[in-house]
Formats: sequence, structure tokens, C-alpha cells
Amino acid sequence: MKKNIKKIIPTVLAFAMLSTSTIFAEERPLPISMLKENNEQVKKEAIKVELIKEGNNLLFPVRKVFEDLGFEVGYNAKSKVITLTNAPLYVTFSNTEDAYTFSRMAPQKLGQKPVLKDGVTYVPVTLLTDIMQMENVKIEGNTLTIGEEDTTVVEEKKQTLIKEVNKEENTVTVEDPEKGTVVLNIKDLKVEYTTIDKELMVGQAVEVVYGDVMTKSLPPMNTPKSLKVVDKISYGEVLSVEKQEGGTLVLYKDSKLGEVSLNIVPTLKVEYLGKDKEFKKGQKLEVVLGDAMTMSLPPMNNPKSVKVLTDSVDVEEKVEDENLSSATVVSFDKENNQVLIKDDKMGEVLLNLTKDVVLEFKNKEDKEWTKEGAKIKVQYSPIMTRSLPPINNPVKIVVL
Repeated sequence: MKKNIKKIIPTVLAFAMLSTSTIFAEERPLPISMLKENNEQVKKEAIKVELIKEGNNLLFPVRKVFEDLGFEVGYNAKSKVITLTNAPLYVTFSNTEDAYTFSRMAPQKLGQKPVLKDGVTYVPVTLLTDIMQMENVKIEGNTLTIGEEDTTVVEEKKQTLIKEVNKEENTVTVEDPEKGTVVLNIKDLKVEYTTIDKELMVGQAVEVVYGDVMTKSLPPMNTPKSLKVVDKISYGEVLSVEKQEGGTLVLYKDSKLGEVSLNIVPTLKVEYLGKDKEFKKGQKLEVVLGDAMTMSLPPMNNPKSVKVLTDSVDVEEKVEDENLSSATVVSFDKENNQVLIKDDKMGEVLLNLTKDVVLEFKNKEDKEWTKEGAKIKVQYSPIMTRSLPPINNPVKIVVL
């Protein structure tokens, strides 16, 4: 459903052969390609961030943008150098100086030294527009957008529904999404059924081919050429997902019916319009409900078809302690008793392992939790430094 970001960055321009390996600082580098067009790491939706203004320059949050572009963003606390890596590209700049480098090139002016604000490092947008010469970079006010924004709107299909059935007068009142309320004279009309129902009922969806004459009464009356009862389309949001033996149970909130439990059997073909390829909380669904609905609470239904219209809402799953944040161990500094982690939301954080930190092991046999790649949950103390990366004395660490 999302559009690919096309040609974010121009193709690589070959560097001229130099008689010496030295590139002087006053020479401006030629435009380069940061990522290949089909690089799977590139996000398939536009990247949008808020800018800050410092003097006459607009600056963007460097970690957010470059991680979304597929770069590995690093920071050396001793040299105070920030690195942006996406092989073969290697960009560095100091957060204390107005300078940057490309691979082995000599340092050159960035336009302004980086700015640290609320623990986030910002650099001038000229790094993207002038130095790296990215395409599809748009600045509107204090908003930076990279790539093409998705303008696709998933519209709900509007159906004509039966509001009233009058058997004595042989009329059916319908609510047409375009014509409004219309009374249909169905005397001598053979109604076609594509559902298990074989009689007209309130709430059914119908397809109407109207007759040529529509009265000017209120509501208008019409003698239709044909009337067909069709499957009713249901719209709503996934509340929960429970995988069971032989299928998946999806609790779904219909916009009109309320909560319905959908029994998704393995043979049912589900269409996904977004990136999700399985049911998740927060998705919006288009469902053709089965003809039978149980009398349970909530009622259960075997749907005829399911279409997942949107991706799941990014809601953090509840854990035992809501103050815990998920993270991965990056490295361990045994000499200083510090662990560098990558928080799922905050990025890199340096943890001081004081004697007061509480360690909890889910797997009691595995005590080597400081190894690279170990999964943990952290309860941070209230004080977090504004350095890059920020430093914290954690209250509790749960080793998964």
C-alpha cells in the first residue's frame, strides 16, 4: 500500500583519478550515492521529522533520519565523533566542531557545528541537500520530508441497506449512499439472493437497478428493474488476536454491530494491503461476515473473506512492569562497569552498573547477560544525561 521511495539519492558519480592520494580540505566532494535504489533497508514511506532553527540554519535530528534511511549510527564518547555507516559509505562528524568527513577524505566545513537539544543531536539540513545531494527532500516551515508521502486513502465501500420491509404493501425501504432513503415497490419483482437468506430482512445489503421513474415524494418511490441481496461488508478494528490449534481467533469491533469474534481458519485467504502479514492489534479490517452468527457474547462468526486495510497501531505490549523498556546489549565496558544498549525507542543508552541496580533473570541458567545481542528490559532512573549517548543509572534490569 505504501509507495516506494524512488531515487532518494542520485547514482554514484565516479571520482576522478588523482595523482596523489591526498584530497585537500578546500576541495568540495563530488555528489555520491548513499543507498542503492532497491536497498531493502530504505523505508517504504516518507521520512518526516521536525526541524529546529539555530541562527540562520535549519537543523534535523541526525539519528532519527539516518537510522530510517538504513544507516548504523554510532557515537564515540571519548573522541565525541558521530559515525554514519552504510557500506561502502562512511561519514563522520564531531558534535563539537563544524566539520565532516567522507571515508578517507580530509575534514570539510559542515556549515555549523551540531547542536545538542533535549538529548538529541541536530545537524544542518545542508548535509542532506548540498553535501549528499539527496533527491525528494522537501522543507515546509519547520518540517523536513524525505521521499514521497503516501497519499493512498482506503475508502470504505458504501452499500445500500434495507431499513424496512412492508410485506402487506410489497415495499422495501432502503438507504442508498447516494440517493438517500428510497421506497421500492417490489410487487411482481423476482428478488435475487446471493446469500443463504431467501427472504428480505432489515439490515441486508442489496444491489438495486432503479426504474426510469422516481417520484418527487419524500421519500421518493421507485419500481426497480432488479433487486439483488448481496454479502454485507463489515468494517472495524482488531482488538486482540489469539492463535489457537486449527486457526486464529480475532476479536474485532464492527463499527455498527459492536464486538464480533472472527474464527480465521487456515483455508481462508486473507488479503493484506500493508506491510503486516499477520493479524495484529489496531488493524482496520474489511470483512464479509458469514451467514451464521452464534448467540454467544461476543457472537462468533466464520467470515467469508477478510481484507486487512491498514497496518497495526504501534502500541507497546504490556509487560510485568510498565516502566520497563525493551533493549538489546551492544557492548560491555568491564573496566568502567558500563553496558551500552540499544533501546527500542530511544536508541543507544549507556548504563552505569551500580551496586544498587536490581538484576532479574528470566532464564536462571544464563548469567552472561552483558554479551552482545542479549535481550533485556530496563527500568531507568529519573535522571538521564543529555549526552550522546545519554547515560543512566538503571533501577532494574530484567534479562530475557
